[in-house]
Amino acid sequence: MTSYTFLHLLLPLLVLLFSSHEVEKRCAWGRMMVNHEEHDKHVVDMKPLTAATTCKGQAKGHGLTLAHRQGPCSPLAANRQSRDSRLVFLRDQSRVNSMNIQGPSRALPNGDYGEHAQLPIQGGSPGTGEFVVTVGLGTPKVDLPLIFDTGSDITWAKCKPCPSCSGQQGRLFEPSESTTFSNPPCNSSECTYSIDYADGSHSDGYYVQDLLTLTPEYQFQSFIFGCSQSYSDDFGATAGVLGLGQGDNTLISRIESEFSNIFCYCIPGSESSSGYLLFGLKALSTCQTNKITPLIIDQDNPSYYFVNLLGIAVGNQTVSLSSESSTPRTVIDSGTTITRLPPSIYKAVRAEFVEYMSTYRVAKPLTQLLDTCYDLRGQENVKLPKMILQFENTDVTLDPSAVVWRENDDAQVCLAFAPNLPNSPNSESQNLVIIGNAQLRNLNVLYNIQDKEFHFGKGGCGN
Repeated sequence: MTSYTFLHLLLPLLVLLFSSHEVEKRCAWGRMMVNHEEHDKHVVDMKPLTAATTCKGQAKGHGLTLAHRQGPCSPLAANRQSRDSRLVFLRDQSRVNSMNIQGPSRALPNGDYGEHAQLPIQGGSPGTGEFVVTVGLGTPKVDLPLIFDTGSDITWAKCKPCPSCSGQQGRLFEPSESTTFSNPPCNSSECTYSIDYADGSHSDGYYVQDLLTLTPEYQFQSFIFGCSQSYSDDFGATAGVLGLGQGDNTLISRIESEFSNIFCYCIPGSESSSGYLLFGLKALSTCQTNKITPLIIDQDNPSYYFVNLLGIAVGNQTVSLSSESSTPRTVIDSGTTITRLPPSIYKAVRAEFVEYMSTYRVAKPLTQLLDTCYDLRGQENVKLPKMILQFENTDVTLDPSAVVWRENDDAQVCLAFAPNLPNSPNSESQNLVIIGNAQLRNLNVLYNIQDKEFHFGKGGCGN
């Protein structure tokens, strides 16, 4: 091969690599663009924001589209309203209050956890979830927007007959109209379900089995799910819940033979973009990395995914979680929005953040939940501290959009972390870290339940 031919072939590759590098440097959150990075901070360009009215970024790849329920990419766009942060945070606190996290696992003699240990479902209220995916049920297929929830044990959809059902976009699922519908093999008492959450939300109905269509390539006969005939208003125009927690009734366990208990998602950095939910080999090929931390299984809390979080770096300072008298347990929960920290850990993280933001004008708290805010009107290049979650065996650098919460209509930003409230109904939650979806923006998060691993990497859903 001549040197000219070699250079001729190499030049496009160099251009592609340079372009990819430049794309990775830009991370839009609304119109918040990363200009460059220093070793301990992000330097971002704060552009004026207007409420997004069109879906600007459709994530590429084969799988389910993951969209903010109130964003322009949502399948619920016909009923879409502009984001109300106060409502989001009220729902979020309701979610956290209803998460029934028990103490350290305590097995009964001979490891017996009871014949029906998975019932009643103990996950947080899925009606508060901010992201939805669309799946198909029955034949002919009925496309239904379901709340995406890694903390729920069961997949269920609103069904006919349902005299009291309201707020549903599109038609309810009608089992009798599906040619592939059948009753699951159970007696009358086992074929009904009732989910009651601490926040008062509920879903009641019966189990059915039918064809589940995730994509044209992935269809599953005789998938068992809940058919809800009564539910609370929290679920709004969504059609139900896609349960991705652990347990006998979850989507993951029902399709284990096809996908080997492996899935991955990328949560978009803005409401005007979409993310994705992938399963099996596609999840591995897209999301597998060398940034791996152990996934911890807790038999007392089968719905949730636990990890070991050792510290949180803010700029060039690290807040150690092991400095506590009792090291906090950490759960990754897609249904929670803002990450919760034990009060002493939050106080230390907040102090480091305030130090980095000392040159900016302080603003009044956005809500009780977000109490550390700044007014950045007139600022063009804003320096935000880098934040790194230090897990066992790996560190994960958060996207700039995951460091602060920004309002759509002004230049106010707030630290996107919050302390556990002292009046929480669950005493265990005071010493609990809940990593919410706001801190997972623009990350690929791979759940390899089979090998008990979490993988983290740069996601392909940010633009």
